[in-house]
Amino acid sequence: MNTLSVNCRGCGRPEAVQELRLLVEERKPMVVFLMETRMGEEKARGLQRDLGFPNAIVVKSEGLSGGLMLLWGRGITVAELSKSKSHIDVLLSCDKLRITHWRLTGFYGEPRRERRKNSWYLLRFLRAQSDAPWLCLGDFNEVLAADEQFGGLGREQWQIRGFKEAVEDCGFADLGYHGLPYTWDNRQGDGSNIKVRLDRALGDHKFMAELGETEVFHLPLTESDHCALLVEVRQRAAGSSRKSRKPKPFRYENMWQRHGEYKEFVNQCWDPGPGDGGLPAVARALSSLL
Repeated sequence: MNTLSVNCRGCGRPEAVQELRLLVEERKPMVVFLMETRMGEEKARGLQRDLGFPNAIVVKSEGLSGGLMLLWGRGITVAELSKSKSHIDVLLSCDKLRITHWRLTGFYGEPRRERRKNSWYLLRFLRAQSDAPWLCLGDFNEVLAADEQFGGLGREQWQIRGFKEAVEDCGFADLGYHGLPYTWDNRQGDGSNIKVRLDRALGDHKFMAELGETEVFHLPLTESDHCALLVEVRQRAAGSSRKSRKPKPFRYENMWQRHGEYKEFVNQCWDPGPGDGGLPAVARALSSLL
């Protein structure tokens, strides 16, 4: 069962709607969570029709900012638990999954760092509202580690610590990802470029036990400075244990550059030597690096 999460940075532009429509057609999500729609109720319902979903929960924007939507298709039963300008929380069941019901929260963290602690208070509050297997996804506007940001001044440790403690208090595990390591890019050149992993999916221990084969993909977009999250929710095979979970994809670590033999190792791996220097050589080089 595919679930899509997108910070669309405004859904009123025709180009943004077209990109969302193509994404839905290609990936065929059964549930879509949209952030920063910047739409009132009426326009949001129009977007719902454009994307072809029969059902939606709408949190209208406040002026020219904010706005959330959760859309779902046929074959899914959804019961709304709560919603605010920062979240939409539901219980759902799906014919394609053997689990009776599980919990999905679309979450949008406070953009202003001085207010971000309110997001972590909200996460802890939501934790206490249900004990169903829980998937929480969206743009948290924060990182769990310093290396999840490239460029800029970097995050203050108290900011990172606040998010990490909330994640631990909720019993969440990060579901990892495939694709680009960062989900937001300010798209500036020269030395002004900043990239950050702001969007992610988190699952609690019950979710991991029931739906632990779930995988997350970062999908670059043209009309938003965020990547979309494609979350493929998958049932754990009967009799399998947590140890059988697939390893997380390779992630480059900036700290490797400080190793004394870093340049020599990379140059050695990437030197194709005599012969073909085409795609086969590139594939061999990548294999040797990994």
